[in-house]
Parts: sequence; C-alpha cells; structure tokens
Amino acid sequence: MSTTSARRGLSRILAVTSLIASLAVAISPGIEPAAAQTVAPVLTAAKIRIAIPGAENNLTPFTVTFGATPNTHDFLMMVYDSLFWSQVKPKPDAWLAESATSNADFTSWTVKLKPNLTWHDGKPLTSDDVLFTFEYFLKNKSASGRYAHHVADVPPFKSGVVIDPLTVRLDFAAPAPQFRALPGADLPIIPRHQWESVTDIKTMTALPIGSGPYQLVEIQPDQLYRLKANPNHVMGKPTVDELDLVIVKDPAAAFAALKTGDVDMVARNVPPELAKDFSADSKIKVLAGSKFETSQIFFNARKVPLDNPVLRKAISMSLDLNAVVDTALLGKGRPGSDTFIHPDSPWASAKQSHSLDVAAANAMLDKGGYPLGADKRRTAANGTPLKFSVLVNSFEPTELRAAQLVSEQAAAIGVTLDVEALDPAALRAKRTATVAEVPKFDAYISTLEAHAHVDPDGLYYFFHSPGAKGFGVSVSGFTNANFDAAVEAAAIIPLESRVDKLHEAEDVLAAEIPGQVLWYRTGEYAYRPDAYGGWVSDPGHGIFTKRSFLPETVKAAHPAQATTTTVAAAGATTVAATGATAITSGTTAAAKSSDSDGGSSALPWVLGIGALVLGGGAVAALSRRRRSRNDVDD
Repeated sequence: MSTTSARRGLSRILAVTSLIASLAVAISPGIEPAAAQTVAPVLTAAKIRIAIPGAENNLTPFTVTFGATPNTHDFLMMVYDSLFWSQVKPKPDAWLAESATSNADFTSWTVKLKPNLTWHDGKPLTSDDVLFTFEYFLKNKSASGRYAHHVADVPPFKSGVVIDPLTVRLDFAAPAPQFRALPGADLPIIPRHQWESVTDIKTMTALPIGSGPYQLVEIQPDQLYRLKANPNHVMGKPTVDELDLVIVKDPAAAFAALKTGDVDMVARNVPPELAKDFSADSKIKVLAGSKFETSQIFFNARKVPLDNPVLRKAISMSLDLNAVVDTALLGKGRPGSDTFIHPDSPWASAKQSHSLDVAAANAMLDKGGYPLGADKRRTAANGTPLKFSVLVNSFEPTELRAAQLVSEQAAAIGVTLDVEALDPAALRAKRTATVAEVPKFDAYISTLEAHAHVDPDGLYYFFHSPGAKGFGVSVSGFTNANFDAAVEAAAIIPLESRVDKLHEAEDVLAAEIPGQVLWYRTGEYAYRPDAYGGWVSDPGHGIFTKRSFLPETVKAAHPAQATTTTVAAAGATTVAATGATAITSGTTAAAKSSDSDGGSSALPWVLGIGALVLGGGAVAALSRRRRSRNDVDD
C-alpha cells in the first residue's frame, strides 16, 4: 500500500467521521452561537444515560476486553471496590479497609476491614473474601493480566491467613512497600461465594456480584448496561438511582446524542473542535478532569529493522509534537515526552523533554547504514525500504489525524509510515503474541490512562524484557538490561527511595524510544446538568468515576448547592450561577509545562446535511430506546 493511497484512505475515513459529527454542531453558517447560560446542576437523579465507547462482556475482572478504554477500570469499579482508593494517590484513601500495617521489610501486611460490609446480594463481605481474592487472582494469573500482575508479578503474593472476620494477613515473596496503592487500591475484591466454583473464568457469564456503589442488573449485548444504586455502599447511597450505559462506538454519534438529549453524558473526551460550541450551549456543560491520559506510538522492538534503537530514536527526533498537539488537539494537551511518564505523575523525571532535530536524525540514519535514495526514501543495508505500517483505532479521529501528521513528519528523514485504520478488536488481535514469537505488527497508536503512569511499577510491566513477568511482549517487546535492572530494583524499595531508579529507567526510554508519547491529553467531558450535574473532577479518573456518585464527594465538589431535587433523566432546567471544583489529588507533582495555544486544525467537524444519512441510524436508535424508557420506566 503506497503512502498516497494510505493518505487517501485516511482522508475518506476522516471525511466520513467529520460529516457524521455535524449532527453535534448543527449551528447555521454565519450565525454566532448564543451566549451560554449556566445551568444549575441537579445533584441527585432517578436515572441518567451515559454513552460509553465499547462493551466489556459481563464486566468481571477476568472478562473485560478493554473495549471501553480508557474507561474500562472506572466502569468496572462502579460494580467492585478495592481495599483502598485509588492507585493514583501514593497514599490512597481507606475504602473497604480501615487500615493496613506492614512488618519491617514490607513482606507482610495486616489488613483491617471496616465493619458491616456487604455484597450486592446482602451477604457479608469478610476477610475471607479478601484472602480468597488474592489466592484466586494468583491461581488464574494467566487469564487476568490487568489485575493479576499485582498479585502474581510485582509484588509477588505468596499466602495469607484469616485472623478474624475483619482481619487478614497477606504475605509476599518479596518486599511490597507500595501495597496500599498497588494492589491495595487497584485490585477488585471478589466474593468467594460467586467465584469459588468457577473453574473457567473466561466462560463465566453470570452477572457479577460486587460491593461497589452500583449493581449490574441487566446487559443488552453490544447495546446497554443497566446499573442500579447500592443503598448499602460503604461510602453511602449513590446520588443517582440508575445508570444506563449505552454503547456508542463512534464518537461523532455519541456527541450528537448528547446534543439532542438522547444521552446525558459522554464518557470520552470532547473533540477539540466541539469544545467551543458545547461551552456556548446552555444545556451542556464541559468540565475538565484529567485521567492522566496519553496517546503514543509504540514500535515493535523485536522486529527487524525496528529492533535497532538508532532507527526508533531517529523517527522520534523527526516528530514535531507541538505541531501534532496544535493540529490534532487544537492545543488541548501537552506535547509528549521521550521519558514516557505523565508529567503529573509523582514518578515523572525532571528531565522530561522531547528531542526534535530532523538534521541530526538524518545524520544518525546516514551513519547507521540506512542510505537515502534518489526518491528521498531510505532503505536498510540490504535494500529493504524503511516502510512501516502504523495501526490506528478507526473510531478515534484525533488519533487518525495524529497518525497522518506523524507519517508526514517522518517522511522528512526518508521513512515511510503507512496508516492502517482498524476496528479496536482487529487492532488488538494484530498485536497478540507470545514470548516465543515476534509479533507481526510494525507500530501502532494507543491510548493509556492513569494506571500506566502512576503505578510505580508501570514501567516494569510495559517495558521490561519479555518473559515470565509483565506484558512487554504485547506492548513493544523492548529489551534492555540496564532498564530491567533499574525497574527490578525499584520494585522492592520504599516509595521515597525508588524515584532515582525509576528516573534511570526513564533515561533509557528517552535514549532508545520503544514508544513515543504524542501527547498528554487535557481531559474535557461534556454532560447535561439538567439531567445530572453532580460530576466530580477526580484527577487520574476524569469525571466518569465512582466519586461522581458518592454523596460526600459530590457535596464537597458542589458546595454552592445547598438543596437538591431528584429528577428523571430528562429533568427540568433551572438557571443559576454555579461551578464545579475538583477533589484534591494525592499526587505531589505539578504540571511541568503549560498547555499549548490553540491552532487551526486540518480535521474540521464539517457541517453538512449528509450527516443525517450517515449518522442518523445510531442516534435514531438511541431516540427509540429513550422514548421506550420514558414510556415504560419513568
């Protein structure tokens, strides 16, 4: 596939996506948007509808597919709880646990639970369930990587003892100094009485039983999840009685549905091109809420010639990330760093920067044995063209645009990057490999959220040499002995001591570029405050988080609202001056660079009547379901 044909194909995809999106910005040309009124947020509601980007099977820690990325973890944790919350904080809040104390070398932790905890079915949640959870994840470590890695890998859980119904001791084969944060604030606690008889976790289809603020009561496959409030939740009865989570894969259709009122919130970032229009809409509010979200390009470091760090570094040095942010995000983000870690992470290196030097990159390739031909394209020494395919999620227009920009920039050093847009499931399938085989992909663009950047062992899992621990084989296959030594040492020393080792690892990443962060996204989320306005900006989680439905955090984030009114999902609008505030983050690092100024975009969400044909089906389906719900339920 030629670069020209790839760009034409991408242009067609972007044109269709842009045309669909016009439903969400149906403002007549030449007419200025009306000045926005501020709608007083309703802080309780009977039911609201939220658009999520994908399905997660029956929503257990063992069956999630990450189709709702980057919301999968927060979606799952609506139903489940962990001992502490959340892993974004180096010192997370007590949640199911009242306390956790360690022995001198951090190999043993004694956890005391809060009293009177219950599961959704009314049965008591005890220390026996906690021990069972750790044992079950360890037993099924090969089938539950996202969560089991903090039990089976780092820290390595060994065994435990139930001391009494509220107390359990958990023992590890190596020091676990970060226990409260990981796994304590990340691992979903599961009920023994549901799981002890399940031998094949991947085929378990029952609705999950958890202790979280919501109980999953209905699944309409590939259409909707229905959650009902848990009145006995440890943090109090949720502020919304029922959540309908509607699966809308296409972002344009999701925001069109928000515009028409068929959903009340969209659990994905507002496209930069829509932010101004939504801010001017009296019925929609946009709230900032960082998920520590990033988008990056990963290279297959096990595949010739991308196994050569000189080539990967040269490609990185050809990328103008300021231009990528200004064009693809209209400045709503920070340019990526060669050190990978999010700048707001407490583990971020002070050396964070990106090396942009096209002349130096060309010189590196000349010296490295990659000659430039008369056609301005480079080849390997054996004459093989430096031509690679970049896989991109076909439902992410900003990432598609970023891929096109990266392709254009890499051409300046004679490297051809062809953009290949795929359905998320197909993209994941292309990345799948074992330690013994070399994956077939060249490169891909992905989005990651907080867990990748605030987990002190995150670098271990993403970039440690492929082997028994971590999942580097499915990320990039990167191998570097100095990097391995640094992250292995960091894993077993106290939080305050591990920073230097993690910075050593970040220096290796900056030098060899197994993956290049394109941007650190500024989170912005849109919702209809007349339906529900109690959203909480929770650093590391955005606003689609359990804290947005817990009475104490909602009150703290909206102190001006002395009284609230319970309404149905399409409640009446009231107008008043109000604002939302973010809850305090436990992270210690401040932003190390300011947001980029906005710029013009080559990805306009074009107005056009054709959108009614292309996007109307999805929105009409939402409308039909909304009318049916109003007729029957409300």
